[in-house]
Amino acid sequence: MKKNFWILLVSVFILTSVDTTGQARWKLRRYELDLYLAATAFHGDIGLANQHFANNFNGVRPDMGIQAKYKITEKLLGTLDLGYLMYGGKDKEGSTHNRVYSFTTHAFQHTLRAEYYVLGEWRKLTSFAVYNRQGLLNNYSILYLYGFAGFGGVMTKAKVKDLNNGGAEPLDNPGYDNNLKYAAVFPVGIGIKFAIDPRWSLGAEIGYMFTTSDYLDGYSSQWSDYRDSYYLTSVKAIYHIRNNNQNRPIFRKYYR
Repeated sequence: MKKNFWILLVSVFILTSVDTTGQARWKLRRYELDLYLAATAFHGDIGLANQHFANNFNGVRPDMGIQAKYKITEKLLGTLDLGYLMYGGKDKEGSTHNRVYSFTTHAFQHTLRAEYYVLGEWRKLTSFAVYNRQGLLNNYSILYLYGFAGFGGVMTKAKVKDLNNGGAEPLDNPGYDNNLKYAAVFPVGIGIKFAIDPRWSLGAEIGYMFTTSDYLDGYSSQWSDYRDSYYLTSVKAIYHIRNNNQNRPIFRKYYR
């Protein structure tokens, strides 16, 4: 009986120590730097106007960007997202009001986001774990799941071609505007990331971006009922930056 008591006591102590270490460890890794490649699917005036669902995925274009993150709590992160985006699309003959336009837009997006993690290290989703030379538990192969929302702005420059007129710009159309535009943007979405070692993780996100502009494609139709919006799907390489007790990032090599 006495032996069983000591075994139970030692087991509780070990489990409590590991859990306490895990809870404290996140405070020493508050910073992340994410590099991402992405694709944009645009929903606007130019495209498959008579096919509402298909029009959500009109004109997929490539993008790239960078995100700087700070861990406010174990489950809540603040993120600055800077991205270079491209939008594109093309009318299908017969799907619009006697026009066949195509467009290309170059954009710079900048947003502030809050990310909330619903799955992570505290849920002990570790597929396997090892100890480093200092005896600390390294949680490799942990799956994280989070949702995000935020606000920011997007600066755009669009060019429209009239395919019924040899690809010329429709300058005489009052709905066309090829000037530099700026609009508010409100991203919402979900993401996952997979820790492969203490420094690096891989991730993926899908977000829907609401905007306050109807000119992201350079054109606003008189039959338009909604503002422009777009989906942004990305894959990411994530680098974790350690910090000291004063929350200052440490850039020298600190893993062995």
